[in-house]
This record gives sequence, structure tokens and C-alpha cells, in this order.
Amino acid sequence: MSSVSFVVPVFNKSLYLKHVVNSILSQKGDFDKEYIFIDDGSTDDSIKILKKETRGLKNCKIITQKNKGSANATNIGISMAKMKYIKFLDADDVILSNATLCLLNLLEKNRESVLAYGLQRKVENIKSVDLDEVFDCNDTFIIEKPIFLAMRNSMFNPSQFLVRTKVCQMVGGCDERVIHSQEYSLTLRLSRIGNFIKLNYPIAILPLSAPGQISEKKNNQIFRVSKALEFFINENTDLPINVRLYAQRRLTARAWRFARNKKIKSLYLKYFFLYFIGLLRINIQPLKVCRQANKIYESFLD
Repeated sequence: MSSVSFVVPVFNKSLYLKHVVNSILSQKGDFDKEYIFIDDGSTDDSIKILKKETRGLKNCKIITQKNKGSANATNIGISMAKMKYIKFLDADDVILSNATLCLLNLLEKNRESVLAYGLQRKVENIKSVDLDEVFDCNDTFIIEKPIFLAMRNSMFNPSQFLVRTKVCQMVGGCDERVIHSQEYSLTLRLSRIGNFIKLNYPIAILPLSAPGQISEKKNNQIFRVSKALEFFINENTDLPINVRLYAQRRLTARAWRFARNKKIKSLYLKYFFLYFIGLLRINIQPLKVCRQANKIYESFLD
């Protein structure tokens, strides 16, 4: 029998937790389950609600700690997971009742794939979501060598994917130097190991806007994913040069567009030149250029 660890980092999500827990408990399928909630220093009623909604639930752990960021909280869940697969869930999202079973079956049938993910959609009120919504679990395709897609941008949020636990632990989980947007650094690390499976249906339902939602601060978000890619290039010195140059092109193009949008004339031509050299596939120390490109965001962070 297969098995799944549900890992949920929590920080000040009292408005959503009842519905989040309900969506986890509604997951269909005859597989073993464990539930790991990591409260990352919440100052609202998250812990109180969490304990109430999980009272009497077997194989449930609630971990509390001082605020260290979602990457650290996620890594604690990864290290504690004992089941074959990990299903992450953001603490303000819900997933359809057949979501986990569908992704699990896809990975069971495709042994060379390390994770399976579905799409997402946003709604004004997650309370009104029909968790029993029917969808076609066979509408999928396999992404071979996903590293280039992973480098382009974040492919999915944590609520959208299921991953093999051993592989997730083997790559070291999330890069904790990137405190938030933890799924991006993890996706990059996993993209080196095996294929991804994409399900063409929104199985994760997100609120249009949630209090304290990290992704609302756009400059910070761009900086985080850019630094995650820089760190990934730095820690994987054996990457082929075409991969390293692709990372260089992604980050210099992003910095160039940022300079253009912010109307920073002194940097516009500089980053366009670096981007253009990358297009010509000229190796001018990709890591050094990536670091240089990422400096553009520092004075715009909140």
C-alpha cells in the first residue's frame, strides 16, 4: 500500500485553517496518511484552530517554533515525513478531494518521474469550493529534462504537487537562504533528478488575496526567485555550460526588463548588453553575471 505525508507550514492563517484541514481530511484513496503541521510563530489563533480541527486525528503532529520563514518550516516537515510521498499544502489553499490520489497514481505508474503536479485557480471565497469536483486524471503529459522550464519561473506553488519523499530529502529540501517562495528552490533541485508529470486541471484552489500573502510584494518575489536561481547555479558547479548560460540569460533579461519598467536609464543598456552576450552563448562567467544581475533589486525591496 502506498502512503502520503501531508506537510502544511502555517503562519497567521486562522481565517483559512478550518477549510484547509477539511480539504486534507476529504482526500479520497486507500493509502496510509500522516499529517504534519508546522506553525512558524503565528501570532493569531492559528494554533488554537489547528488543535481544534485535528482533535482525535491519528498520525497528526503539530510543531511550533519561532518565526524562521516558510522554507525552514517546510524543511522541518520534509525531514519528519515518513511516508512514500509528500503532499504540501499552503495554509490558505484547498485541494480537490481526488487531487492526492490522482497525483499518487500518476507517480506510481511513472517510476522515472519525481513529482506530479496539477494547475491552480483562484477564487474569492475558498469556503464555497466544491471539493468533489470531477476531473479527468488522464489528461497529462510528461516533462522530460524539466530544468529549463524550472529556471524560467516558478512552475507551481506547494499546493499543486506531490513528490517522492526520498528524492525530496535527498536533494536537501528547500534552500533556506531564500526564506520564502520555498517551492522554487526545491523545484530547481528536483529538476536535476527526474521527469515531472503535468496534470492539465486546476486541483489546487487559492484565495484571490489573503492577509500577509507573501506573493503580493512583487519586487520581493522577483528578487527571491532570482536569488534562488543564482544559489542553484553556485551549488551545482557540474551543470552543463548550456544550462549555466541559460540561467545567465534568464537573470540578465529579467534585470533588463526590471530596469526598463523602473526607468533606470543608467542600468538599462548595461543589462541589455549582458543579456545580448548571453544570447551569443559567450561564456563570461555565468555565476558572476547572475550575481551582478540580481543586485538591481536590492534598493527596491520592502
